Amino acid sequence: MADLPDAWQRDFDVYDRINKLGIDLKTKAEVLSAPKGRRICSATITPSGLVFTSGTGGGHGPVTNDDQDVEAGYIAGRQAAENHIRTLHWGLHPEGTLNDLWYCVKCIGMVNSAGGGAFSKSPRVVDGYTKLFHDIFGGPLSDQATDGEDASLSGWHARSAVAGFDLPGHVRIEPEMIVQIDPELAVRIIRTRGPHV
Repeated sequence: MADLPDAWQRDFDVYDRINKLGIDLKTKAEVLSAPKGRRICSATITPSGLVFTSGTGGGHGPVTNDDQDVEAGYIAGRQAAENHIRTLHWGLHPEGTLNDLWYCVKCIGMVNSAGGGAFSKSPRVVDGYTKLFHDIFGGPLSDQATDGEDASLSGWHARSAVAGFDLPGHVRIEPEMIVQIDPELAVRIIRTRGPHV
């Protein structure tokens, strides 16, 4: 990764971490269906190298302040993160890989819960999503971190964790992620097959 400070450089292969976590990246056809008839794309790549993912669901049903319910929401967040890891992997393939992801930019996490201040634990639910990006790309919450320090900070991201939504398909959580890749890779992908996957 050129022109990035050491804290964002990785000296590990993210696929080693993915394998260690037991994440199945599935096939491209399972993750990214053909565009015909699809209302929205799974991700959009900009010439600047920003990649915007569409929201993806995890879990089913609303989350309440009950501790067990919140932990089920946390697991749902992790499921949603796995979906986005797959989308990013196949969205960059074959021109690039997840090792070409420079760093994470922003997560917007929407939680299926009652509005009006009835639910207050959305950050914990979205932590399930956030932690997987730390685990894979590096960050303070990573299982690889020692005293909150990992070999890289490239999985660290800005975030909103917002509650009070009735989400499509009644999923527990619907996050979005924005990541940065090399602009030269982004332009190569756009010129080869377009900006949308």
